Amino acid sequence: MKSLYIITGGILVMVAVVFLAPQKQSKTEEKTSGQLDEIEAIILNEYGDDLTPEDKEIIYEAIAEELALEKAEIKKYGRVLTDEERFQLEWQAEVKARQEAEFAELYAGQKDWIDNFPFRPGYHPDILYDPENIAHSDAKFHAYEKELQEKSTERWLEITDKDAREIWARTDLTREEKKQAEDKLWQEFEEFEKPAPEIMAERRIIERHKKLAGFYEQHYRYLPEFEQAYRIFEEEGLADNPIRIAHTMATLEMYKEASLQDPDELHHFKGPVEGKKGNHPYTNQQFLDRSFHWLTGTITFEGNLMPGETPPSLDQARRIANRLAEEIPADGFTGNKFLFGLADPEDDEMQAGQSLLVE
Repeated sequence: MKSLYIITGGILVMVAVVFLAPQKQSKTEEKTSGQLDEIEAIILNEYGDDLTPEDKEIIYEAIAEELALEKAEIKKYGRVLTDEERFQLEWQAEVKARQEAEFAELYAGQKDWIDNFPFRPGYHPDILYDPENIAHSDAKFHAYEKELQEKSTERWLEITDKDAREIWARTDLTREEKKQAEDKLWQEFEEFEKPAPEIMAERRIIERHKKLAGFYEQHYRYLPEFEQAYRIFEEEGLADNPIRIAHTMATLEMYKEASLQDPDELHHFKGPVEGKKGNHPYTNQQFLDRSFHWLTGTITFEGNLMPGETPPSLDQARRIANRLAEEIPADGFTGNKFLFGLADPEDDEMQAGQSLLVE
């Protein structure tokens, strides 16, 4: 009886210890047995069994974090990402965070302009992007142009070898009539080389979409300098075309950067000089003069026009260029802020059936 009492008492003591002692869970008890076995196996395989408890705890946490990351990646992407892919995602997240911080700072100073920005995306009512359409695909359009050039070369040989000779061999025509007949042949040749008008019309819609997509992607449209330029175009009655203003800002930036330099020092630009062969260095003043002509040309450039829009006169373009050069301070034109076309999408970034921007 005594021994039975001792045994029974021992069991009661053990039960009391289990139920009355503070319930402290160990690190391993917080994990599932499957994960515990996996992590323990990795530690044993990689580091052996002679780690200190402190080192083992650190390694355990690192492995558990890595396994959790891999599990999340498999759930999101269907596989474990490579180190390079993880780096890219981290880099993109950093860029996004930096852009958001920059925009927050910009918004604080440009709130009224941003909240009342005069341009809003508008889409073509009928045409959707079709990568199989010659006018929509860069590769297909360039192949189409190449085919036209090959055919026009054949036609050119035909004109020079046959038609032109026949004209000049005729005796019933005067020299002036022969020249007129030959000119007509060349006009036909030039028309033969041109892409079909309907293809070019739709091509311009695609090109404008890409420019507008890039324009709405970048924050330079919210900068004070862009607002100032818009006000000048607005006063001149030409503020309804965002592409013309955006393209003009890129050219204006070259002008403004040169204006901040010593006019007698050499500019990094090299170009043709009248009366000389090859490219030659320009002084900052020479580049300033040339970039002003580029500025005027950008304002009148037909590639920036909206469908059906008439280009401004050269006098009006020069007046606007003068105002842009004189009225907008140069201090804000540093660091290539107005990179027109930088964010324009490529064909592989567009989706079949997507709507096309027209404004």
